[in-house]
Amino acid sequence: MFFKISFVFFLETGFKESLKRIKMEFNLTSMFEYLAIINTIILVILFYVLIMLLKLVKSNFEYSRSLTCPEDRIEVLNDEKYYYYVLNKIKYAKKEINIIMFSIYLNPKISELIDELTNARKRGVMVRVILEEEVGSNILAQSKLSSQHILVKFHDSKKTHNKLIIVDDTVIVGSHNWTDKALFENKESAIAVSNEDVLNIEKEYFESLWRSIE
Repeated sequence: MFFKISFVFFLETGFKESLKRIKMEFNLTSMFEYLAIINTIILVILFYVLIMLLKLVKSNFEYSRSLTCPEDRIEVLNDEKYYYYVLNKIKYAKKEINIIMFSIYLNPKISELIDELTNARKRGVMVRVILEEEVGSNILAQSKLSSQHILVKFHDSKKTHNKLIIVDDTVIVGSHNWTDKALFENKESAIAVSNEDVLNIEKEYFESLWRSIE
């Protein structure tokens, strides 16, 4: 069609005018092609920028969520605050309680902890305790716990100085022994952590120690 029109125009206006018109049409065609290419490049760049902005927004959202996510919590448990926190945690435990304790000395306050461990076991919660064999008071504690059908093991290959409690999804570690002095007289510190990575590490640590004891 293009060449047909050009040929008619050639016949009407002469050879020179026809060549001039054909050249102009080719120039216009080339210009439109260049514009189309430039528009395509601009669209690609804009699309890339949009993708990068979306990734940045997503990254900022995930970072913000990681700071505020309710399943990641740390609570500081200084002095006697530890006792009441642990007592409450055991009281509402749903699945499992794992304890490694250097020293348990039975007295009325510690007996409350033992009673809550017993109640948890009766609710179907798995309760396991590892004690240091060389601490004399632990023998009475082991007897009390075992009488309530709570699983207890003595660790004797190395000194077990841990004060570790795992209640469901919360890990509690610090300096508190389960003694009257540690819980209500000494200056002691602990933290409670609800974090999946920490939980998995400490659960594996407990399981490894539990399996190693005959």
